[in-house]
Amino acid sequence: MTARSLVIAISLAMPWLVGGCAIGTQKSGRVLDPGLIPEVKVGVSTKQDVLDLFGPPTSYSRVGANGPVVGASLLGGSVLGRPAEGAAPAQPLEAKAAEDVFVYEYGEDHESFFTLLLFTYFHRTTISDRLMVFFDTKDVVKYLAFAKQTDAEPEAAEGGE
Repeated sequence: MTARSLVIAISLAMPWLVGGCAIGTQKSGRVLDPGLIPEVKVGVSTKQDVLDLFGPPTSYSRVGANGPVVGASLLGGSVLGRPAEGAAPAQPLEAKAAEDVFVYEYGEDHESFFTLLLFTYFHRTTISDRLMVFFDTKDVVKYLAFAKQTDAEPEAAEGGE
């Protein structure tokens, strides 16, 4: 091989030596089984029933546990906590007992990129399945919401004959 042929071969191979590409999917959380959702009955099912069906939540929130909230009423016309001229002063809101919210989430991040010398293309799509279960102060399901974006299916139960 001559020196000229070697230079041409290296020149042609250079873009592939300094470029790259990747395609992948990152998954997080546990796949949700939509078939279990009808088993949760609003006004009947308890927090323990939900835990038995879906396990521990991905995240948990407690709403209204901070006692009374004092703020400016927008209807009263206040600005930055000061009543507007002729408006009634802001009144404290009622204290609200703590209510819990369980959030179950399964997510997928689909990513792809291609790099060639100084050019880079990157694309990312994030989709998720999310179940939110709201409980009243007696730990009974108050309402729930479910949204499904992925094609993920729960794994079949193991140990079946």
